[in-house]
Amino acid sequence: MQMATSRIRTVAYYALLSRVAIWAIAVASHALIQDYDSALDLILPIETSPQRLFKSIFGVFLRWDAFYFVHIAENGYAFEQAHAFFPLLPILMRFVANSVLAPLGPVMTYQQQIVLAGVLAANVSFILAAVQLYRLSNILFGNERFAFLSAMLYILTPSGIFMSAIYAESLFAAISFTGMIYTARRQYLPAAVLFSLSSTARSNGVLYAGFFVYDLVIQMDLSKTTMQKLLILSKTAILCAISWLGFLAVQAYGYSLYCSEDHSNVYMRPWCLAKPPLLYTFVQSFYWNVGFLRYYEIKQIPNFLMAAPMITLSAVGIYSYIMHDTRRALTLGRDSIYAGRKQTPPFMSQAMFPHIVLWAVLLLSNITTMHIQIITRAFSCLPPVYWFAAHQFGDKEYGLRVGYARSVTIFFVMYGLIGVILFANFFPPA
Repeated sequence: MQMATSRIRTVAYYALLSRVAIWAIAVASHALIQDYDSALDLILPIETSPQRLFKSIFGVFLRWDAFYFVHIAENGYAFEQAHAFFPLLPILMRFVANSVLAPLGPVMTYQQQIVLAGVLAANVSFILAAVQLYRLSNILFGNERFAFLSAMLYILTPSGIFMSAIYAESLFAAISFTGMIYTARRQYLPAAVLFSLSSTARSNGVLYAGFFVYDLVIQMDLSKTTMQKLLILSKTAILCAISWLGFLAVQAYGYSLYCSEDHSNVYMRPWCLAKPPLLYTFVQSFYWNVGFLRYYEIKQIPNFLMAAPMITLSAVGIYSYIMHDTRRALTLGRDSIYAGRKQTPPFMSQAMFPHIVLWAVLLLSNITTMHIQIITRAFSCLPPVYWFAAHQFGDKEYGLRVGYARSVTIFFVMYGLIGVILFANFFPPA
């Protein structure tokens, strides 16, 4: 217990240190390189010396999607396209600005308080996520060294700047990792509540109901009576419904804004008549051109190249796990050629199976449907990314060829460093 507490403090310390380092690199690069876009001046205009100082310190975290989160936190959902960005982070930002940061009102504008609240929310969430990933890894695998290494690799995540900026990734990671901890402990109700909450931060939180399906249905003891099976199925359905409530509530709120009886058929938006009437899918398709194979254009080749390292890491990780035990893959984890074997590397263990399935589903979705350049930051919230990376530093019998661990480290550090410089100066990817 004392060792675990000491490790948690160490993880938290290095997570904090990494945020300070990223902030320092971002500020320095911004001072040396002219912004590609001047949109920041509209959000944080410079009229006084304190405003200039605030902008130089925190302006590097206000780029791209961060503008939407700040606008939503300050003004609510004023535009339909803003519904691509989920409300949990803006709600938290407004709460922090109106409570914790309220005493700063005499020296800060409300907009500055909102921005500072967003920066605090993202960075505190990142530290919490690092600690929770360490705890989750320890619970699942019972290997303290592997858990610590996984947490350290998370701290070096190649999407480091996005985890500090006013984006929802860090918040989503902290909540979803905690939900996974409860799932690993078979405490499904709090896990469902947390997954529901996570789905108000990022839409892919709805997929996490799959952990209940795997644990309770796929791994069900077939010798149980029919009544027992029905009870398990009912329990699973209830847990899934709870975990989807957050996402559905967000969609219901959108429906109330644009599709209520107060809107005549003349002004009613087309998605209101769809079945089901999901605002999120309409906004992604109509405003952001998200759809099956829509991104497969010649002009998007640079974005595919930027995404290639994470795509490769993910594909190799999934393939390695499947080929290690094809029987387990074919039987959905119900059987294994290594059944009864005590010594199995954490990444190749049975506990990994539902995480590998989630990883594979998201990989397929990202490479066929989403804006491919976001895959690196989108996968920053996936534990198996870091478990596979940590695996390369472990058992040579199951790791890849010599030097792969070094390649993974170089990718994490260099991609993250380049990302900080590009983001701080308003260059893509976003």
